[in-house]
Amino acid sequence: MQDKDKLRYKKMQNKLISIILSILLLTFSGLGSQEVKETNDNSTKQPVNAKSSESKEAPLVSPKEVVNTVLPESYKSDQKGNMNIEHLRSVLTSPEQMGALRKSKLFWIDDKLKVGFHIRPRFESRQNGDFNRNTDDYTNFTGQNTQLWFIIDPSPYFSAKVTIQDARLWGGNQNPNAGGDIRYALSNNSGKEITPSSTTTPTVQRSSTDIREAYIMLKKSDILPINIQIGRQIFAYGDLKLLGPLNWLNNGFSFDGIRFMYDSKYFSSHVFGSTIAEQHDAPGGLLTTNSRRRGSIDDAYFTGTYNTIKPWEHFWIDLYAFGLHKKWIQGNTPAYPLPNAQVTTEDRLRQRDNLLTTGIRITNRTNNNNLPKGKLWDWTIESAFQTGRTGEIINASWDNAQVTYDNKRIYKEKVRYDSKFISAETGFLVLDNLRLGLGYTYASGDSNRNDGAASTWNPLFPQIAGAPPNWNVMNGQSTIVGFQNIKTYSARINYKTEKYGTFILAVYDTLKAKSQDAWYNAAGGAVTGGSSENLENDRFKYDPNAHLGKRLFYQYDITWVYNYSEHISIWSGFSLIQAQDAVRNIRQVGEAGRYNFEPTSRYFYFMVSAVL
Repeated sequence: MQDKDKLRYKKMQNKLISIILSILLLTFSGLGSQEVKETNDNSTKQPVNAKSSESKEAPLVSPKEVVNTVLPESYKSDQKGNMNIEHLRSVLTSPEQMGALRKSKLFWIDDKLKVGFHIRPRFESRQNGDFNRNTDDYTNFTGQNTQLWFIIDPSPYFSAKVTIQDARLWGGNQNPNAGGDIRYALSNNSGKEITPSSTTTPTVQRSSTDIREAYIMLKKSDILPINIQIGRQIFAYGDLKLLGPLNWLNNGFSFDGIRFMYDSKYFSSHVFGSTIAEQHDAPGGLLTTNSRRRGSIDDAYFTGTYNTIKPWEHFWIDLYAFGLHKKWIQGNTPAYPLPNAQVTTEDRLRQRDNLLTTGIRITNRTNNNNLPKGKLWDWTIESAFQTGRTGEIINASWDNAQVTYDNKRIYKEKVRYDSKFISAETGFLVLDNLRLGLGYTYASGDSNRNDGAASTWNPLFPQIAGAPPNWNVMNGQSTIVGFQNIKTYSARINYKTEKYGTFILAVYDTLKAKSQDAWYNAAGGAVTGGSSENLENDRFKYDPNAHLGKRLFYQYDITWVYNYSEHISIWSGFSLIQAQDAVRNIRQVGEAGRYNFEPTSRYFYFMVSAVL
């Protein structure tokens, strides 16, 4: 292309950009009331907050002036060599890799566009996950997460990120029965609705390649007092035990919403709102996978605020509140079966489900969840409780007389959330390469699941693995148990060598918070028949099927993380899980089950994480 053609093309491009930016900026920031300084050398123009001395109304800023102001040619991204951790929430790396990635100057184009890559294949093997020798439940597979991401930072006023992610199973054909051109549906991400012949419930099939992140950030500047992040993004706070990206899975979490972020030296406050489930389709093939019609939930929203008070470099206080709101469920039959009665919105199977989680976290890990340089002892204490209504209305549990009228119970009650969560972690760094740590986690259980209180802790979203440097503070790398109805004591040793990587030894003693409640897996589901339990508060009642046990497992983890280079790390881990009385008592019921119990389960993985 000749120089004249290049110049003409660039002018057309700038004109198009100027029109778009004029609309955006004149709408949100009132740039129309700002004058622009003119210089004789046509250098980058900067906005000046000054009123016209000759007129009460300031002249409108031209599109060309807006472009020169908002997209200055001389601008260089301050993210180059100092990447904001908020832009890197989608990757799972070692601490050394993350440090190198944040400082990296690779693949920056014109100092305004960063191209990033992340590839993470992982082989996993699990044996005897149900502790029953009579079932064939040995599994092994290789999953892979691949990401291509772009960080666009062309201006002091805004930036954006787009992450294209592919999550797939080695050897797993995509939608083999869906037919034809969507079997490997890379280009058909808008989805297709399929109704299997065996059921009337339609489902939506999608490709494994999707958009993990797609957001624009309006930066704090002279025209905006806070950062505003809009679009598909990742929320990650604290130790990630309540809210995080769940990068250990091959697909991970992200949220469609908006976040307002104020950050200063002594205080930060983030407020966000997101849509979790949309029940309605949109035109042009935008199909939702949700709604009760498709076997899921209707409209649901997740809102919250996370605030950090920073009174001292070595002591921070986090205060947070999250709300998970689900729409009411309409009934199938009229509440009052009068002649020709129609089902209305007043006829409901369940009212609105509003789960409110409020908590506090105190820590001295004030450097992106790390200790400040030179400090040896780290500690974190966190406590949260849950309130709200589940939307269910049941027969009153306090009505021991069970008063009825016309064969129906008179007294009802609304089921309420009433649960709590406590976590305490501490560690001491010895000789800069050896850390000794202790941990305690409590997530409440429910001794009576038939009354009006839902006392089992609700984890909001499954959080089964944290993030470096303290990614192993969950309930073990085997992910055999989640944060519900558990009380876990743990101890760990982290030993870092110069040549052979980091070795982590961890031991977990996991008990039930309430013996009557179930064992819950990491995804949040009750493991039905996996442990001794009952639905009512019968702690001392003899159960002919199984005596209630208290302890679930002892778990022993060994993990090895080796930094092959600043861009590649190799991970491998082995877990040995020994089931205890809560599992043994249900597995050895009766003469027929005497030999069913196999107390040992094993888990192994091997993973490579490469990021540029």
